[in-house]
Amino acid sequence: MPRNYKKMPEIWRIEELFKLSDKYPTGLEWSIDKAGYKKGDQAGKINKSNGYYFVSIDNESYMVHRIVYYLRSGLCPDRYCVQHSFLNRIKDNRLDLKATHLPYPQKKLTSYV
Repeated sequence: MPRNYKKMPEIWRIEELFKLSDKYPTGLEWSIDKAGYKKGDQAGKINKSNGYYFVSIDNESYMVHRIVYYLRSGLCPDRYCVQHSFLNRIKDNRLDLKATHLPYPQKKLTSYV
């Protein structure tokens, strides 16, 4: 049974705050200066209890690998689970991510930037 995830922010808001990056294991860097972070800094902090990276958007916490998947694919992961590959034990978001449990058809979203 798939887990219920919170609704993701709009893609334009995510693109306003972050950009994909191969420099950091989170796969994300800040696009703007915000809350003590400078443009180009790694986005996301690791939760030591579960090993996943999290980032705050408008005072809500989100799993970084779900944001990376959203930016890479253009598909909103609201209704399904985004998983790291079995061999990716360190949960490096720059590596393979896949969506599972697709109960409903998804529309590909386009950016309005």
